[in-house]
Amino acid sequence: MCLTLLAGLPALAAAGTAPELPTPEKIMALRSVGDPQIDRDGQWIAYTVGTPQAQGQPPRSRIWRVPATGRAVARELPAPAAASEEHPRWTADGRHLDFISNRPLPAAEAEAGLAGTQVWRVDARGDDATLLTHAQGDVSAFEVSHDGSRIAYLSGDTPDAAARAAREAKDDAVRVEHPTLFSRLWLRDLRDGTTRALTAPGVQVHDLAWSPDGRTLALRVSDGTTLNDYWYRSRVVLADAGTGALGPVLEPRASAHPLQWSPDGSRLLYGRLGEHGMTASPTVHDVASGRRVALGADWNGTLWLARWQDENTLLGEGQRGVRGAFLRLDAASGGWKEIARPQIPFASFTTARTGRSAYLGLRDDQPAEVWTLDDGRLAARTDTHPEVAGWAHGQVRELEWISSRDGLRITGLLVTPPGWKRGTPLPTLVQGHGGPAWAWWSGWLGSWHDWAQLLATHGYAVFLPNPRGSEGGGPAFAEMVRNDWGGGDFQDILDGVDLLEREGVADPRRLAIGGWSYGGYMAAWAVTQSDRFKTAIVGAGVIDIGAMALTTDTPDYLPGYFGDPLANRAAYDAHSPIRHADKVTVPVLILHGEQDKRVPLSQGEMFHRALKFNGTPVEMVTYPRGPHWFFESAHGRDVQQRVLDWLDARLGVERPQ
Repeated sequence: MCLTLLAGLPALAAAGTAPELPTPEKIMALRSVGDPQIDRDGQWIAYTVGTPQAQGQPPRSRIWRVPATGRAVARELPAPAAASEEHPRWTADGRHLDFISNRPLPAAEAEAGLAGTQVWRVDARGDDATLLTHAQGDVSAFEVSHDGSRIAYLSGDTPDAAARAAREAKDDAVRVEHPTLFSRLWLRDLRDGTTRALTAPGVQVHDLAWSPDGRTLALRVSDGTTLNDYWYRSRVVLADAGTGALGPVLEPRASAHPLQWSPDGSRLLYGRLGEHGMTASPTVHDVASGRRVALGADWNGTLWLARWQDENTLLGEGQRGVRGAFLRLDAASGGWKEIARPQIPFASFTTARTGRSAYLGLRDDQPAEVWTLDDGRLAARTDTHPEVAGWAHGQVRELEWISSRDGLRITGLLVTPPGWKRGTPLPTLVQGHGGPAWAWWSGWLGSWHDWAQLLATHGYAVFLPNPRGSEGGGPAFAEMVRNDWGGGDFQDILDGVDLLEREGVADPRRLAIGGWSYGGYMAAWAVTQSDRFKTAIVGAGVIDIGAMALTTDTPDYLPGYFGDPLANRAAYDAHSPIRHADKVTVPVLILHGEQDKRVPLSQGEMFHRALKFNGTPVEMVTYPRGPHWFFESAHGRDVQQRVLDWLDARLGVERPQ
């Protein structure tokens, strides 16, 4: 059966002008806004804007600033044409901005062989650039002491002459998990220009924070240098700013939450991993007594990030259901109060001593922009994507339903074509999110891996469920899929599909499932367990959970869900799509990056081969240089176009030429 779509869309245009359909090309051309930094007095906000680049290059980042009040226009700070600049931070007096940049070095520093990525300082208009660091390795993070006299920064070790010679001679065997180069902490005195290493080789430093009195640096460190060490094997320690001596471990199971001292220097904020490593809690640690307080521990949402507002109070940002939330948090008790429910994509906010905060906010019809939270009021401060206003936009609806398994409340989103009304069931894609401990959020849903706006404006309904195991429902909710991938979470999804079919939204004859990462896993699992879906799109999906546990670059990730991958192999196998591949009878599209270390390419290859052996229609597309999360524009365009074309062909949709 074929259905022609979109013939009525021009009638939906405002003021008689037909809206443009979003296309993969247009979506990939969108700029990305990030890292909003409000100054101490709450008057100005610095932030980054990433512009997509051609020929497989990552986006080029530039620093902009905008007033935190009023209607003034945002301005880009001047920079050399080829420079990419990020990590803007205001000086204490608000008169200058410090940031990381690869702009050309002065002649003397370039001749001295300094690294190309350093910390620079400009005035508030972006003029009078001064080089602050003289690092031999690229700088990845920094913080200036509260009195402005010293800068602490992280810089990677560089190979010595012997290592460089061995590499040039191709005599460069590598001992796996025996690192020799580390990211170390360095200190530069901005008064006399002296620089010294504060940590010794053998310690990887991930994050740093100056104490208000300038005597101590809080560090998050690990013994290894891998991504697994960054996420799962780091600890929080204090370092003497004079000698570099490391004190006792404050937290042995740290998460990637930023370190931040309370204004009076008595307490330290950091993140602490939960028992199984699936969740993390922002935690306040009293340095003198050792007392720890988990913030918002009984909140039924996911608290992503917290920042101090004064000695006793913090502002927290997180997600409950499909909506963001700001919370006022008590440092002594961990108690909370919701003060706003914005649309937000992920944790990114800063707060001024006045109480005003800057954050990344969304609308259903607008990608991320800089917004402010001021005494409970939310306001957009930038308009980086004016072109999107002329596009057709899918209608976003927030959903809630009851799981048939145990009566649990489940949330999600439904995106339908512009102007669509009930009465004509739609071809429908169920798109799973990554994770499992991740979530769909209410707001803009258009990127290389968020297909909802693209598909909805081309005639589809897109169902975005947040089943058990997702963020947004509290730690216990996130841990409900331990030893149960594809069990209760899959039933939650099917219950949501039942709701959409009863409401006349989803056409059961034209139902597909797809997603990326864990969403790819769920798509593969679904077509081994149910005949409801007419096709599946498996993007970087986990196919053999046990094999992935032994090959991924984050080996501590899966044992949190299933335990030891050797001792508990039966549990891994029971929930792996590869063990049920003979049950797949519908066409499957597999998409995978060739350099994916998180979910290795072999996962997609084994599913492709198994379906081939089974005689099941299957197509696999790989992306050279592609990691788990794509940044090359051409790859992002291709993914979206293939998804659209595949669904059209498999669900019988014809388009006007």
